[in-house]
Amino acid sequence: GAVSSRKGRFEMADGGTLFLDEIGDVSPAFQAKLLRVLQEGELERVGGGRTLKLDVRLLAATHRDLEAAVDGGHFREDLYYRLNVMPIVLPPLRERLEDLPKIAKHLLDRLGGLQRRPLRLSAGAQRRLAQHHWPGNVRELENCLERAAVMSESGEIDAELIRIDRVRERSGRRPTGAAPAP
Repeated sequence: GAVSSRKGRFEMADGGTLFLDEIGDVSPAFQAKLLRVLQEGELERVGGGRTLKLDVRLLAATHRDLEAAVDGGHFREDLYYRLNVMPIVLPPLRERLEDLPKIAKHLLDRLGGLQRRPLRLSAGAQRRLAQHHWPGNVRELENCLERAAVMSESGEIDAELIRIDRVRERSGRRPTGAAPAP
């Protein structure tokens, strides 16, 4: 069972902000509980019958089209309107390739910190990255760079170390919004 004295994420975020990733994937039961928290400002702790008053600002993200999910009956309309107060649409990486060098540098700095060594992209590696359409967005880029960093002995990542997954091409799937091949 749940430990009744342990604070959950909403409790820990009381008076602050809580980020919920992939909100479009949550169960109908969680959607109902989340709606209550947002409407009433209260929740019942798991493992305890006590109701807690909370003041939490919620940020939520999803890769799903929530309007389509509402239309299809997979996402609560009332919760959609509660969450959609200030929508921020972040275009996919393939539509903002000019950001790719800065994002790659940030990811390499973080990976370099974990590996305790500096990591750099060669000009050829940068060109190779810019040629891909990144259907998996930043997560795919991060995975690609992590693989290359592990394979690099010197910390210099050249084009030969950049391995692009071709899963979507092999499976016949294409990224959302992409046109079929002629």
